[in-house]
Amino acid sequence: MTDRNNIRNNRWFTPAVLKIALPLLAGLIILLYLLSAKSLYLRVNADSFNADVDGWFTFPVADHFLLLAGEHEIQISAPGYSTHRSRIEITSESTQYADVTLEPLPGHLTVDVNTDALISIDGQVIGKSGEIIPSLAAGQHLLEISAERYQPLQQTITIEGRDRHQQLSLTLQPDWAELTIDSIPQGATVIIDDQVIGTTPLMSEVLSGRHILQLRLGGYKSWQQIVRVNAGQHQALPLATLQTAGTVVTINSQPSGASITIDNQYIGKTPLQTDLSPEQSHALSLLKEGYKPLLKTITLGSEADSPSNSSQPHALNYTLQPTLGSVQISTTPADALLYIDDQLFGRATRTLTLPTRPHRLRISKPGFADHIETLTPKESLTQTLSITLLTEEQQHWKNLPTQLSTVANQTLLLFKPKQTFTMGASRREQGRRANEAQNRVTLNRAFYLAEQLVSNAEFRQFDRFHSSGHVKGNSLNGDDYPAVNISWEKAALYCNWLSAQENLPAVYQVKDERVIGVSAEASGYRLPTETEWAWAARLKGDEILKYGWGNQLPPPPGFANLGDRTAAPLLGNILPNYSDGFAVTSPAKKFAPNHRNLYDITGNAAEWVNDFYGIASGLSQQITTNPHGPESGDFHVIRGSSWAHGGITELRLAFRDYGVDGRNDVGFRIARNVE
Repeated sequence: MTDRNNIRNNRWFTPAVLKIALPLLAGLIILLYLLSAKSLYLRVNADSFNADVDGWFTFPVADHFLLLAGEHEIQISAPGYSTHRSRIEITSESTQYADVTLEPLPGHLTVDVNTDALISIDGQVIGKSGEIIPSLAAGQHLLEISAERYQPLQQTITIEGRDRHQQLSLTLQPDWAELTIDSIPQGATVIIDDQVIGTTPLMSEVLSGRHILQLRLGGYKSWQQIVRVNAGQHQALPLATLQTAGTVVTINSQPSGASITIDNQYIGKTPLQTDLSPEQSHALSLLKEGYKPLLKTITLGSEADSPSNSSQPHALNYTLQPTLGSVQISTTPADALLYIDDQLFGRATRTLTLPTRPHRLRISKPGFADHIETLTPKESLTQTLSITLLTEEQQHWKNLPTQLSTVANQTLLLFKPKQTFTMGASRREQGRRANEAQNRVTLNRAFYLAEQLVSNAEFRQFDRFHSSGHVKGNSLNGDDYPAVNISWEKAALYCNWLSAQENLPAVYQVKDERVIGVSAEASGYRLPTETEWAWAARLKGDEILKYGWGNQLPPPPGFANLGDRTAAPLLGNILPNYSDGFAVTSPAKKFAPNHRNLYDITGNAAEWVNDFYGIASGLSQQITTNPHGPESGDFHVIRGSSWAHGGITELRLAFRDYGVDGRNDVGFRIARNVE
């Protein structure tokens, strides 16, 4: 009987049955796959490309892929482009498209020029004519070509990229013209801009521009004129007739450095040696700032202007009379010292009479920063200066920039708090949690704080494959949306990366890609401390705010990106009569900043801060100064509300959360110590 049952059972596993059953089973599996698989079409900016999409049960089919819903990594390569890798989310839609823009590889350029020339791209010298210039980014660039004695050439060029070599042939135009010069008598030395170029008669190539031309010949007066040369335009100058030399005279003035004009021609500054025709009248003027003009008509050989009347042969000596102005100076502190042109004048509070020319004024006192300015008195006018010296510390703060810009184009604002205030919340405050015990702190150390949260585009400069993800099909990945789904450690590593870009000392000590300590005094970028965040968010004058908008619910319309009716399909607890227009995160600066010009302190994304998480007892009466939180811990503090919060507990500025790993409603902003 047993044998018969075995025979009956084995009939189901006969080769004939298996031959039918296995194809049916395979067909069923394929049918189930086809029913659940999604079609992914890749739209790429290259004529031909190779694509690979990871994941089990992912198959290329003609011009698309069949694959299952979920997160997948794609890799796309094409000749002439950098390989693209990114992660995409395949949703429940049956047909989906992914637009991928491949980055062209750099191109190469050779510029041939009709002379040896320097080649500059976008203001930077990168090679010479005839050389291959490698690795130029695709797109438009400013090409500049310069060569000695040629006019520079500047034009916009387009580099195709994609590892292609382009060649340009350009012609520079000469930056000179031929100049013909002759004189009576001939044989005079020709000097252009203090450089001897030959003797008359002469035809020479001279660079374009304004030049001082001189002719010199023994026994004759020096001949001079201004010549303007236009490139490519030959000039034949009028014949220069040289005058026989007169008496050599030295003109001196007290003080020296006065400008000399003779017969309406400027000839230089005192002291100066020149030749003048004897027995002939000449109009002489001496001009110097802060002194009255000296105007004279001189005749060599006359009794008044005879060299025999001078203290030295063939010299004319003149004393200039100063024009004077009064300056009344009042200083605090009153016993500061005054220096004019580095000469000590005594106590700074005084009235001075000075020549009407620029003077270097310095007021100095030990323990204070020097006050330095340029002072120009006015004739017949009393000027009044009231100067208060700053201590060296005050001067330091005065010179600090009120904001900083990072290499990633982020803006940080300077804050100089000097306040003692209470963190946490009263036990009587509605919505209060047990981790909000009140404690007194003093914040008196200046710091910089970013005006907005770090965006996806900014974070991807550090981690190019970062994805903030989505919430039930609502993307969090916009370039100007806050970067979320980032762990505290990844946020700290971003701060170190940003410090390295600007050659600043790192705040976070790292070993094997793990943060193992904090250098709190370092001047690099960091996360704000919990105290700094609370001060920037809650203190408005001496008032401690309960909510970002004040002390009562609900928030004003459009105040911030909170858990509202738009997000109702995603959340359990919302503000029922509030709508901000965004289901999840929103772009930066969509909502007004708070009283310290900081964006999204309330709403959009909550924020990692620097401190380890801990709970104060609330029993200590001691005031802590510039605290950094517990020395160690398993978690880090999260402050602020987000797009996912709509309850009275979370919307309060005293609300404290904690964690380690990334969340879709937690981002971060950067801070820096003041050096």
